[in-house]
Amino acid sequence: MQLPGWLRRPDTEPLILVSNREPFVHTRGPNGEISSSEPAGGLTSALQPLMSAAGGTWVAWGSGSADFEVTDAESSVGVPPDRPTYRLRRLQLSEEEVRGYYIESANRTLWPLCHSQLDRLTFDAGCWEVYRKVNERFAAAVRDVAAGRPATVWIQDYHLAMVPGVLRRDSRLFIHHFWHIPWPGPDILRMLPVAASLLAGLLGNDLLVFQTARDRANFLGCVQVFLPDARVDMRRGVVNRGKHRTTVRAHPISIDVEAFEALAARADVDQTARSLRRRYLPSGGQLLLGVDRIDYTKGIPRRFRAFERLLEEHPDQIGRVVFMQIAVPSRQEVPDYAAFEEEVATLTDEINTRFARPDWRPIELIRENYDTTMLAACYRAADICLVSPLQDGMNLVAKEFVACQKGGLGILVLSRFAGAAEEMDGAILVNPYDASAMAGAFHHALAMPPAEREWRLARMREQLREHTIYDWMNAILQDVSRLRRLA
Repeated sequence: MQLPGWLRRPDTEPLILVSNREPFVHTRGPNGEISSSEPAGGLTSALQPLMSAAGGTWVAWGSGSADFEVTDAESSVGVPPDRPTYRLRRLQLSEEEVRGYYIESANRTLWPLCHSQLDRLTFDAGCWEVYRKVNERFAAAVRDVAAGRPATVWIQDYHLAMVPGVLRRDSRLFIHHFWHIPWPGPDILRMLPVAASLLAGLLGNDLLVFQTARDRANFLGCVQVFLPDARVDMRRGVVNRGKHRTTVRAHPISIDVEAFEALAARADVDQTARSLRRRYLPSGGQLLLGVDRIDYTKGIPRRFRAFERLLEEHPDQIGRVVFMQIAVPSRQEVPDYAAFEEEVATLTDEINTRFARPDWRPIELIRENYDTTMLAACYRAADICLVSPLQDGMNLVAKEFVACQKGGLGILVLSRFAGAAEEMDGAILVNPYDASAMAGAFHHALAMPPAEREWRLARMREQLREHTIYDWMNAILQDVSRLRRLA
């Protein structure tokens, strides 16, 4: 990708990327050897080319068992391990910090709040204080890396909402932040006792970017309600508070489309896709696919109930359709998630017991993490992909499925409450809270003639190629360049 001039001067003006998750993890194996791996997730791999080209430093929580055995006196290590092009600065967190910052505040307060799952929301003032202090530690690491020089700081997501406000004390830093998850409206945000403090922290940014125009409008509306001393220009997306100005934009994230298309076209991926269809559909039929982390926002139980209703209302589909649900274990240290995983497994057994035949069962629940190559094969094998979160900032599974349908006629059934619904013109949109309508959408997809499948998929593929991960990145970097010139 073409970098702006200011990013090509890492010695005088470094790029400092800040995230909770690190791009490489070092672990010690059973024989005592240390190995490195890349955590699953599209964001870290998508940002690798930027960091490799620009140099600079990535600041993140070091969560690997051997992370700090390979770092220097400043808790830094060169990465990628085989050919270092930038530095990874790791923060070591205590068990108390992990619980207060990550488990409680990030994942039991901010996550359910922003996804409007208020029955899951808990708030503990002591844990929030830990969250604030850990954010201060991230900010201190950034200042240490900058070493008094001008720098561009790019912060990722909801784990680090207070970092911009702390860094704002240094006028030599240009601070921008991408918020990956939804932003709630004022009526939801008022449930958070520290709402004003959260907003003030984010207004430390020079540039704050959301996934959708709705998220952007919600944020600006919240500032108007909770920070009466702020002057909000809704049309221009600008907030002035004191002497500082924050520009608020919406740039939806995407995927590396060419990489997924190339992967899906590989002969070994095609062979694996055919093998999957033979395993699950030995007598023919159609394969439905879901790919999700085990997370209550993804709508898996409601999706299963809608599938159950499909089998009730259309018994001719019994033995002719299989629902393959890849359910990746997630945040198992958070009690809500461990309980939810068992709920999904119990519901699977209930539906399979009710409908299964000796040579067929309706739901194949896969509780493991597939690598990208195996996922591409699953996407190619599927006739229909079911993406029905209760709410989602974007949902890249929808885009990955479409990119991997090279030569196929796959249909995307997509929740109206996923950010991707605003971009994927050609998907069948559903309300995940309406089981009957969702079952009807499943049946519509199963019965859809090839010609309609073809035009729907072609439309989505065209849209996807026009908005790749690199278009997202370039749009943000262009905003940064413009705002830096105006500063």
